[in-house]
Amino acid sequence: MHKAKSIVRISRDAFRYLSSFAGEQIIEQYAGDVNPVIEVALVNGRYQLNAESVNYSYGPLHDAFRKYFRLDPPELDSGDQVLILGFGAGSVAVILREELGLQQHITGVELDGVVLQVGREHFNIERLPALSIIKDDALTFVDSCPQNYQLIIVDLYLDRLVPPQFEKETFIRSLQRLLTPGGKVVFNKFAGTPALEAEATALEKRFAEVFSGTCTFRIRVNKRAPNLMITGVK
Repeated sequence: MHKAKSIVRISRDAFRYLSSFAGEQIIEQYAGDVNPVIEVALVNGRYQLNAESVNYSYGPLHDAFRKYFRLDPPELDSGDQVLILGFGAGSVAVILREELGLQQHITGVELDGVVLQVGREHFNIERLPALSIIKDDALTFVDSCPQNYQLIIVDLYLDRLVPPQFEKETFIRSLQRLLTPGGKVVFNKFAGTPALEAEATALEKRFAEVFSGTCTFRIRVNKRAPNLMITGVK
């Protein structure tokens, strides 16, 4: 009986894998603590975490960050600290640790506990060494954090939108305060509509007012809806 069940499971998984090249295969769906819909999906043979209408981890967003880091590799020393705000299921941490080979300690902050559960159960995120995961609101964490970081990645989304409090000048200045001298903030801003492009332009201006050096990388994983990686250096 056990052998028969194993054969059925293997056949089912093989069918899902092959079918994923023709269309998205939903593996499991959850109601998140913050996000109404959280899905684990198989797309083109690759597992990814999605919200209702956008990818959150390990899909096109993973590819966008991968392309960005190729253009602008992190410059870190052995004792430096990395902070990821909007940790998701750990996609950026995997890029830093396993694709770029960085050994620096990473702190990940994520508000949605269901997303963290999915990261552990489906993506084995706890395999990564030197990783601390904190369930908290990014605004609360940043306001009270005593630590300084050489690299801060900001990927804070509720479905396809950045909550407005994270684009205000007060939050940008709080990020600058957390940086060590020469440290960098990387802010992921999806720019798929004229309204979002206008928001990105306003965000770029705030970065220029706060940081001594700024640059924007337009990452075209999706040509119609690029990701803008807006960076600021202390």
